[in-house]
Amino acid sequence: MAKKKQKTSLLRQKIWSSIQIILIGALFYLGVTLIFFGSGFGSSYLLQQNAEKATSELSAKQATKNKKRKTNYDASKTESISASRILKSKQVKAYAIGRISIPAVSIHNPLFAGYGDQNQNLEYGVVTCLPDRTMGGKNNYVLAGHYMGSYGPAVLDNLHLAKIGDLIYVTDLHHIYVYETNSISFAVKPTQVEVENNVNDKSMITLITCSDFNTSKYGYGEHRTVVQGDLISKVKATKTNLAAAELAANSESKENTKEISLPVKNKKKVVKKHVQVHSRIHPQFFQKMSVINACVIGFNIIFFIIICWCLVRTWYR
Repeated sequence: MAKKKQKTSLLRQKIWSSIQIILIGALFYLGVTLIFFGSGFGSSYLLQQNAEKATSELSAKQATKNKKRKTNYDASKTESISASRILKSKQVKAYAIGRISIPAVSIHNPLFAGYGDQNQNLEYGVVTCLPDRTMGGKNNYVLAGHYMGSYGPAVLDNLHLAKIGDLIYVTDLHHIYVYETNSISFAVKPTQVEVENNVNDKSMITLITCSDFNTSKYGYGEHRTVVQGDLISKVKATKTNLAAAELAANSESKENTKEISLPVKNKKKVVKKHVQVHSRIHPQFFQKMSVINACVIGFNIIFFIIICWCLVRTWYR
């Protein structure tokens, strides 16, 4: 009888210990998850996941079809970037119309028409700001994207590091349009919307993001970084050209490309234009999506092994 009570007591103790291990483990896992996704790294990770999902299987035909989808261009309805906002947007599909890259500052993003029917597009990549502008057309093609810090780089985080002469590539997967940077400003106020105006029949591009890279000088959300450039070339979006312009869907291949070369029309002469990636823009190892993915998977595996080991030790010691 005493042995039976002892076994029952021991069984209860093991069950209680197991419950404690699982509860403590769950609380620890929840805490780490909240810290990660509440940080810039977590937000950048989520947004890059969104971007890859939206553009991984994008075709020229699909991009053309996506241009006709319902969207909105009311910037006043957009919200500040946050992990909760990105997670919410993950439930709403975004339809890419192309891609954009600035290899010199390691910027690679899917491109979307407007802010989306549920304002989800900024949580996926770069958006067009005006409905009547066309890629490569005789107009000011205005694009905008979030600034998220130095964690990815995600979206337009590195835009403030661009230099005069850097090439900007945009594609609808039919053609690649090459623009050359000729103007960079950091202290543009949100009310200075004249930067979006057309300039006669000039074919140009304007990229806009927040100047939060230096809050002591520009404040938080008080100024915009605006980069502008002129159209200098148009080439077919072949597989080779997309890879050369770092517009391919495979993000890992982009990180290994340090030099690009595409034909650029200079008056009547076709020349080769080379642009080296700025040395200070090389992504740190912790900024690479593959490294972040490996860390997330590794943490989950180690956590699972530790919990299992604790449970086995509780029941078989």
